[in-house]
Amino acid sequence: MTESTNHIRYLTREGIDNGKWDQCVKNATNGWLYARSFFLDGICHWNALVADDYEYILPLPIKKKYGFTYIYLPPFTGQLGIIGSGPVSTALTALFIRSIPKSFQLADMLMNEQNPNIILPEVFSIRRTNYIIPLQEDYEIIRNRYSKDAQKNIREAGAFSLVTSAGISLDRVVSLYKAAYGKKNKNLSDTDYKRFSILGRQCIEKGYGFSVGIMNPDNELLAAAFFGKDEKRIYYILGAPGLMGRKYNAVHFLIDEVIKQFAGKELVFDFEGSDIPSVAQFYKKFNPVAMDYEFVRLNRLPWWLRWMKRNFDH
Repeated sequence: MTESTNHIRYLTREGIDNGKWDQCVKNATNGWLYARSFFLDGICHWNALVADDYEYILPLPIKKKYGFTYIYLPPFTGQLGIIGSGPVSTALTALFIRSIPKSFQLADMLMNEQNPNIILPEVFSIRRTNYIIPLQEDYEIIRNRYSKDAQKNIREAGAFSLVTSAGISLDRVVSLYKAAYGKKNKNLSDTDYKRFSILGRQCIEKGYGFSVGIMNPDNELLAAAFFGKDEKRIYYILGAPGLMGRKYNAVHFLIDEVIKQFAGKELVFDFEGSDIPSVAQFYKKFNPVAMDYEFVRLNRLPWWLRWMKRNFDH
């Protein structure tokens, strides 16, 4: 099933050519792991807008609630937005937004760092910040840019003879995360966590991710994380300390170990950003580069129904 708007087509999932879609994501400088067809399949139901012969694409994760079909922000997913073979212009962005079918009365989307600001009367937007570390330089150069506090914490962690353990199970990573941050993320359901565990294993099997744990000499798990990986970035998707992890500064140590592993390569370490001040402050200890992008809401609900938006899952 398709709907055409000028050169932009609306495609349901079954009408999307996986080969052309994934080739667009791979070739685009702003085509990141979250937009791969298998990643989207693993985390949500989705359709898309496609310009011409997959020169530009816009994933549309969808849900249905109270009889409304709407576009939402799937869990464990960072920036999506308009992805393509060249720069994304303001005019093309407006055309994509206005090509979202009228059947979607509400659309919440994370655009990406290479999409221009959206200025449309029907769109509400907020600037958000992501944090990245280019990894092309030698590790020592990158580490010397960390804050003094981060460098001290990593030295102290190293003095405990901590050990990096590859291949920690996704179930253990998720369990650690739920114990540490579950109460702060009440919007995440058990189904969301289960789907992510399955997707994380798929990423690892396909070479698009890896898991890491930090152990003390008594073989206790102090911190663990799952990182996505493609030819452009290392993505810090899910990580948390264990019960004793904060005492050992284990998350500092874990992130530093991954940066050390990939330093000197043509990659970017992507923290995924955070609007939670305490999390953002932690990321800033590694002296990352701040990159802005937009959260966008397109609201076509009748005025008498707009109050219901509070009941939609984002």
